Amino acid sequence: MAQNERNDFGRMMNDPRTLSQLAQSPDAKALAALLTQGHERGQLEQMAKNAMSGDTQSLKTLVQSITENPEASKLLQRLHDSFRTD
Repeated sequence: MAQNERNDFGRMMNDPRTLSQLAQSPDAKALAALLTQGHERGQLEQMAKNAMSGDTQSLKTLVQSITENPEASKLLQRLHDSFRTD
């Protein structure tokens, strides 16, 4: 990721309106459904807790499984494209 993209991403992550738009987008909802598919809420919460305490392995595995999914890759690319500021 180029420096200017990191700066844009950082600004986006600190803008509640932009985050709300992102979360409500059909692509984000579809991606969230793929992320949660096959996992119970408790498992996902535990992954998040583990990641916050420094153990990111299960979260990395989850994200890797999604990025290897062709449908998820397309969703990620569309989300990226829709929030780029050139």
